[in-house]
Amino acid sequence: MKQIIIVGARGWGREVYHAISNTPEAKNGKLKIKGFLDSDSDALAGLRGTFPPILGAPEDYIPQEDELFFIALGDSHWRKHYAEMMEEKGARFYTYISPNAVVYDNAFIGEGSYIAGWSSVSDNVTLGKHTIVHSFTSLGHDAKVGDYSTLLSYVFLGGYVEVGKCSTMNPKSMIIPHKKIGDNVSVGAASVVIRNVKDNLHVHGNPAVKINI
Repeated sequence: MKQIIIVGARGWGREVYHAISNTPEAKNGKLKIKGFLDSDSDALAGLRGTFPPILGAPEDYIPQEDELFFIALGDSHWRKHYAEMMEEKGARFYTYISPNAVVYDNAFIGEGSYIAGWSSVSDNVTLGKHTIVHSFTSLGHDAKVGDYSTLLSYVFLGGYVEVGKCSTMNPKSMIIPHKKIGDNVSVGAASVVIRNVKDNLHVHGNPAVKINI
């Protein structure tokens, strides 16, 4: 049986818990969510529903041989921080692909990534490790998404689009085919990227332009 530990017991961690709990593996007993790691031992207090326990802080936890981890931090940079921390301790990671997602057989999905239901990952797409693809997001053929990046709901990436590491596409934003955004880029909600975007920029609008936030 796979033992899954979710790093992060806040909102995104709880969503991940429910998603994994509804996989065929969890329902047929081949997978069990052992608990959460979180620095706040009361992070689940007062919430409706039943959750597995918080096992301690990720900084203190020593991975066991039969455990797989999922880093449930929505912010790309914190996700990178904790993934690297746990990897240095020898952790291995769980990759979640919803049974309701459309993922082509020749797409490459990096370790520790999350593909939500009703999303589409097309022909020859490459997703780096610990990437997040939320519901109703569509990745066109040959698109590439770097490690730790986040594509929120209703995002569209055209064919051959490239998204760098630790970048975030906010809801309903899109990139037209063949364009590239760099590392640590944030694309605002409902924005349309029609030209390449350099590293470390925030862009917003239609067409998307640099903004200061």
